[in-house]
Amino acid sequence: MAQGAQEAAAIVQRQLELYNARDLEPFMQLFTDDVYVSDGITGAVIASSKEQLRPRYVERFRASPVNCELLGRLVCGNVVVDREIITGLPDGGVADCMATYVCDLTAGQISRITFVWKPRTEGVKL
Repeated sequence: MAQGAQEAAAIVQRQLELYNARDLEPFMQLFTDDVYVSDGITGAVIASSKEQLRPRYVERFRASPVNCELLGRLVCGNVVVDREIITGLPDGGVADCMATYVCDLTAGQISRITFVWKPRTEGVKL
């Protein structure tokens, strides 16, 4: 794996570990101030800054024992695509997810995320 790809994979792996630990502050430090997060199916903007993203994870980490299991990972340069199963969502929800991360290798942070997900339990809000 090329150097840039290794760095991107390491950033995203650290993000996954901190998500599973529900360790908010170090987790949030892995995002650029202008991180852009979107729904890959609808195109809806989930957040266009770290400030907008924070409440999503404050609630997620507080409300439930979330866990993200990595099923597979593709890395191409500074882009990482993870195939995941997320458990511990509100109301016992489980979701299949594909997350595409674009990393700013100079900053060592994630600058863009696109999520494509499908809840396995009806009514689960991701």
